[in-house]
Amino acid sequence: MYSKASLIARYGKQTLFIVIVVLTQSCYHYRVLNTKSDPTTEYEKKVMWSYCWGLINNPQNLVVPNCTENNALDEVQFNTKFTYSLLTIVTLGIVSPVEVKWKCHKPPQRVGGMQ
Repeated sequence: MYSKASLIARYGKQTLFIVIVVLTQSCYHYRVLNTKSDPTTEYEKKVMWSYCWGLINNPQNLVVPNCTENNALDEVQFNTKFTYSLLTIVTLGIVSPVEVKWKCHKPPQRVGGMQ
């Protein structure tokens, strides 16, 4: 019916296309930086989930728990991985995760003393 060479030629192109698509996929990153970067902490991270095309977000607001000396953030990153993108595609956007990382900024130095 079909020769081995014709089957390899037929399915080899499809397999090669799938392998190229999978290997060339990558994640994407967004960074928000302070103009004078001076972090005091290492990266903390949390995965945030969005459901039903953004109608439901978990959590709705991300409260940074570790910046207690001051409320300043030095850097914020938004990352997605290939598996997160694949999950979003497979669920047609119903489930969409994103990883958020942040660093706290050093507290400002006081100039002069209190009189």
